[in-house]
Amino acid sequence: MLTPVTTTPTVFVVDDDGDLRDSLLTLLRALGHFCEGFASAEEFRASYTEPRAGCLLLDIRMPGQNGLEMYADLVHEGKRLPVIFITAHADVTTAVAAMKTGAIEFLEKPFDKVTLADRVQKALIVDRSWRESDDRYNSLDRIVQQLSPTDRETLQMILEGVPNKVMAARLLITLRAVELRRQRLMQRLGVRSVAELLEVTITHRVLAELRTVEQEWPLR
Repeated sequence: MLTPVTTTPTVFVVDDDGDLRDSLLTLLRALGHFCEGFASAEEFRASYTEPRAGCLLLDIRMPGQNGLEMYADLVHEGKRLPVIFITAHADVTTAVAAMKTGAIEFLEKPFDKVTLADRVQKALIVDRSWRESDDRYNSLDRIVQQLSPTDRETLQMILEGVPNKVMAARLLITLRAVELRRQRLMQRLGVRSVAELLEVTITHRVLAELRTVEQEWPLR
């Protein structure tokens, strides 16, 4: 579960190089970002116990757990964050491994400050997009989960394009009873027409599929 969209994002900097870490924190704070620095994956993991808004600037090669392993664990635990991997030892194999974990960028030290600022901004936009999608899904899901079995049965038939008369025949109820079912369903979903009902239902399903895809492949 992600934190609300309104939460102030944090840029988490995880690098065992103290001088570089302090330099990055100073730069990012000068750009107006709220930042936190950590000297190791273990130190970050001890602090990051609940998902928070923001992005991760993560060194790949560190003593103890490396950056790739740490981020893979975060994704597995559902604590996803857009990540920018940084390293002084770039090679094709490492770059491919980084992108497979869901990195939005792979930067080789030393890197241009302007480029870094641009990538961090991009990562925060991605993070906000994730949270907006989550908020929309959760809002719709709360409504959908409150539907009764009768509402769900009615909704399924509407989605299948079943006419009222056919619906009445299938359910062995009157045409008026079908109309009342449809009215009650629309009231519970907060819609005024079949078109709006379809939009809400399709949006809920699409967002559910996106959540599944993002969990399996965080940024693609």
